[in-house]
Amino acid sequence: MANDKDFAVLVGRAFLKEIQVGHRDNAIAFGRAFLLSLGMRGPEETHNGRLLNDKAHENRMATAEN
Repeated sequence: MANDKDFAVLVGRAFLKEIQVGHRDNAIAFGRAFLLSLGMRGPEETHNGRLLNDKAHENRMATAEN
């Protein structure tokens, strides 16, 4: 756990430094690594692009009329 904390601090500092310098792409990469080091999951693992998380959705879809 201590190693993870140290790694998170280092990645967090790198993230802040990249933000200050203005390197947006590098900052995003360090930010993602920071969140992963804290144990958070990425959006790909939680959503997978499924509609209503595989629940029945025949009648739950709202229809819009012009």
